[in-house]
Amino acid sequence: MRPLGSEVTLFARMASFGLIVGAVYWFLTYEVAGTVLLSTFGFASAIAGIAVFVGSRRLRRAGAAPPDEPATPGTAAAEPLPHPGWAPLGIALGLGAVAVGAAFGPWLAIAGALLAIRSAKSWLDAAVRETDEARGRRDPTGTLPED
Repeated sequence: MRPLGSEVTLFARMASFGLIVGAVYWFLTYEVAGTVLLSTFGFASAIAGIAVFVGSRRLRRAGAAPPDEPATPGTAAAEPLPHPGWAPLGIALGLGAVAVGAAFGPWLAIAGALLAIRSAKSWLDAAVRETDEARGRRDPTGTLPED
């Protein structure tokens, strides 16, 4: 018998956490909203874990390689890092400043919006440039090829 995948065990742990904490929360507080939210989180995690488990069994039966193993032996699948690396942090800080600006005034919200927009534009420009390079529309030096 093959061991369960890491995703299935993660969802199973999340499901047990939500259901156990939801039950304990109910007996300690008798508060309905928190109990419903924790229990729903547990049930949703259990459903997600079951779906991932069933889907991975179907892939094994079909003979496809599991998604966490590389397709070709000897090579590791690597996720590309987003460039520039500060852009996701800038978006998060900008949107946080927009949210806090609702309490502290419009100037903080405006500054946060400007930071989020600038970070998003920088990240989008980098993604477009990487896509153009991958499709051969642009040299890595940044110049467009001649037609």
